[in-house]
Amino acid sequence: MNNNFAYNMPTKIVYGDNELANIDKYINGRKTLLITSQGFVKRGLVDKIKSLTNNIVNVVSEVKSHPEFKDLEITYNKIQNIEFELILAIGGGSVLDASKFFSVYNDKKEYKFVEDLIKGKIEKDNYKLIPIISIPTTAGTGSEITPWATIWDMDEKKKYSLHLPDLFSEIAIYDPSLTLSVPKDIAIQTGLDTLSHALESIWNKNANEITINYAIKSAKLIVDNLVLLSNDLDNLEYRDNIMKACMYAGLAFSNTQTAIAHAMSYYITAHKGVDHGIACSFTLPMLIDNVIGKYDFIDNALVEIFGELSSIKLREILKELNISIEFKDYDISDKELNKLKLSLQNNQRARNSLVRI
Repeated sequence: MNNNFAYNMPTKIVYGDNELANIDKYINGRKTLLITSQGFVKRGLVDKIKSLTNNIVNVVSEVKSHPEFKDLEITYNKIQNIEFELILAIGGGSVLDASKFFSVYNDKKEYKFVEDLIKGKIEKDNYKLIPIISIPTTAGTGSEITPWATIWDMDEKKKYSLHLPDLFSEIAIYDPSLTLSVPKDIAIQTGLDTLSHALESIWNKNANEITINYAIKSAKLIVDNLVLLSNDLDNLEYRDNIMKACMYAGLAFSNTQTAIAHAMSYYITAHKGVDHGIACSFTLPMLIDNVIGKYDFIDNALVEIFGELSSIKLREILKELNISIEFKDYDISDKELNKLKLSLQNNQRARNSLVRI
């Protein structure tokens, strides 16, 4: 664990049931572009927001899951004709990530500039950012309080990361009631994504006392509540606890990044189509087994989370959630497993990891 460290969290965090009702106060008179997905249009959430503020100048609602460059390019070019001072992002991780993409611009407002920035073809300078208010409607990605976004190129079968030091949301508003409509499969996937964020920020070269404390709080909430939530989706207390877990995990991995489970997950999602939350979590028991006994601070954290120094409790939780921990069940053969290992070479997330496979 790093004893010489700095911790940074410039995002203002607002947490509370029905906090969405106060959105006009946070917009504060600015011309606002609302970014969401079609599902929220159909549920009437866009109309509700428009009833709460007169500052929405336009709505972008075509954001898809796992945002890809080719889709983002169309929308990016479209919104350059709209005059706005603020982005209001409401939705799951894909909406929040896409909103970060749309917030980046140069003097000419060129889409190619943003793509080249993400793909490392140009230096990370001469960019400007439009401020973002992020309102997550799933409890998983933590994008609302991190300085990066995941962008996919499925033609290349590759995941890219938009990472700028000041790409934090201005405000993150957590309203647990907004997650009540999240179905069981998504609640499980996003909850396990949160657990992965928490654990990976512990067995991490960038870990420190602050991040580890947040990670332990997050992981304990997932361990104690995710199975209960999966069996009682209308229970706001469980929804609240899982959303707090997401927030605490974000406060941890926003400063450490993720590690090897996420590094593996990108290959698994791109090549096998496995949902991200599952792809980054079914390997966690194996990783726990590999790291036990190697670092006292990790062992202490695992005991605090699971009540014992083993992966048994997590294996039981995954079994109750009907999540397999076998590579073969995700159509990954031994031969392909070697390809997956090769994909970890020169991968920053893998380099963060104190776990070795």
